[in-house]
This record gives sequence, C-alpha cells and structure tokens, in this order.
Amino acid sequence: MPQGDAIQAWKDRVRSHHAQSIRAQEKNPPDADFWRTRASSFRADPRRDPDAALRRVLDMAGPDTTVLDVGAGGGRLALPLALRCRQVTAVEPSPSMVEQLLEGADEAGISNLSVVQANWEDAEVESADLVICSHVVYGVVDIDQFVLKLDAHALEEVAVFAFMDSPPSRFAAFWRAVYREERLNMPALPELMQVLWQLGIHPDVEMLPLDARFAFESREDAVRQVASFLWVRPGSEEEERLHIAADELLEEDDSGFRVKGAKFRPNGLITWKPERGPQC
Repeated sequence: MPQGDAIQAWKDRVRSHHAQSIRAQEKNPPDADFWRTRASSFRADPRRDPDAALRRVLDMAGPDTTVLDVGAGGGRLALPLALRCRQVTAVEPSPSMVEQLLEGADEAGISNLSVVQANWEDAEVESADLVICSHVVYGVVDIDQFVLKLDAHALEEVAVFAFMDSPPSRFAAFWRAVYREERLNMPALPELMQVLWQLGIHPDVEMLPLDARFAFESREDAVRQVASFLWVRPGSEEEERLHIAADELLEEDDSGFRVKGAKFRPNGLITWKPERGPQC
C-alpha cells in the first residue's frame, strides 16, 4: 500500500480481525443476532444523572435540534437526547437492540423518536443538525465511506465517540488461551484520527473521564460474557480452555471481577463541523 495510506491500513486490519473471528464462528456458530444476550445491558434510564459522555452530547443540543444517532444500541444517548431535542432518529441494525430502544422510549413516554433498523451503510434517512456515533466504528471495513456518510448527513456537527483501544481488545488474553493464537485487535481512536486527516477532516478531540471501570459481577458472569464474545459454545473444547484460563486471567476487587492486565481505555470525543453540503 502507499506510505501513509491510513484508510487502507484500517481496512486491512479490520478484515484480518473479521477473518479470525469467522474461523472461530465456524467452529462454534453464533446466534443470528450477536447482541441478543447482552442488549439489555445497553439500556439505561433516560432521566439518569448524566455521565461525562452524555453531558457533552446534551450540551450540543437544544429544544429545536434534530439528532441522528448512528448505531444507537439500546438508546443510552438517543433517549436522553429525545427528552431535550425536537426529533431523534436512531439507526440500529440489531433487532434486540431495537427492541430495548423502543421499550425504553415507551416507558419514558418519548414520542419524538423514530427508529431505522438497518446498517448505517444501507440506511436511508434525512439529514439532521447533529449526527452522533458512539463506539461503532471499530469493526467497520469501509471506514472512509462510513465517515463521509456521517459528514454528509450533518447539518451542523458530527460527534464520534471512540476508545483508545477497541473494546474487545480487553479479551485478547482469553482469545490467546482459547484459540492458541494472538488476537488481531481492531483499530480505534488513534487510527481513526489518521483516517479523518486523510479524508481532509481535521476534528477537535476531547478525552473524557470514565465514570466507572468495567467489571463483571461474578466469575460466572465473566466466563459467560467472555464465552459469548469469543463464540465459545457449551461443551466444546474451547469452553474447557476458557474455564482453565479464567483461573489465571481473572482477578477480583471491590467492584467485581476484571481481566488482569486489561487496558484502561480512555474515551475520546471527536467532533467536527461539516464543510460539504448535506446529502439525503
């Protein structure tokens, strides 16, 4: 590839990661909806006290603001924004996530939220004042087209959240133990910045504090969630290796169980104002 081709480097790295995942899935076929067993954990009270990330997006919006939330998940940002803004459109491909999102909106009495169940690449939506995308980009192959579509649909501002390391990277040691190979981790915030610069986008970056570090409630919960993320099926040879690895790789503290040596992933907020006109 040409020297300095950040876009191609991103694509190659994501494809390599996905190829590794596909090999694991061939041995232990996953559920059709990857998020089915964990979608409820992405739901939160829209009237909760905001954490640092939510405070920042709420500060960007007002009563007349329209918002497009790309990869809205269970509505952690979309629902609180709907309580403040004129209209929120949530784009989310996972059926189980959409179910959580709609249930949360119904419980909160939110009527100014519309949901488009589709991948962002395929979604047909109107432009909005503010386009947000929270922790979605890591596994996107065609990152240039993904980002340019965000930019094209923003009338005023784009806001993208990304960690310094992709979230699944904290399970890399388990992958090594279960599949006996090094995990090829997905790109994250540092690589995304290189992509944006190559696209001619020069954003502002703000590093936000994390209000809590990730922990599992119990050893059993940790093994169950790691098994899900690694596509380990009950009764498989990989499950036996996972249980053995858990004794070595998990540690307990006052908040629960953590993966030893897992990186503390600072949360980055990347924002820019589009220079091109909107394209619906």
